[in-house]
Amino acid sequence: MTLNLTGRQFEITPSIREYVENRVSGVTEDKSLSITSINVVMGHEKNRFQTNIVLNCKYHVFETTVEDFDLYKSFDTAAEKIDAQLTRLKEKIRNNRQTDPMRVAEAKSTPEEAAESAE
Repeated sequence: MTLNLTGRQFEITPSIREYVENRVSGVTEDKSLSITSINVVMGHEKNRFQTNIVLNCKYHVFETTVEDFDLYKSFDTAAEKIDAQLTRLKEKIRNNRQTDPMRVAEAKSTPEEAAESAE
């Protein structure tokens, strides 16, 4: 996984870089998706900061953009949005897997049929 961090109209300090790396590793550590790259672009315009995060997985691309007056707050909000998108994809993949084969599912009886046959 590669992390590209870009600052527009301001310089990325080592403390900002370390904060972003720690937060991104926390967001992506428990996901079993094959994440190939993460691009983080932070921009400064007048008195507000804009954070754009693009995360590339094997078959999916996630993107989010957040504007705020605080640099760290805008990045945290964008990271939370990416985390929510990754969690939603992970749940979709988990829910779309069939738990029972079709033959076994057809052979099972409903609870009402089981109650009638027991009487």
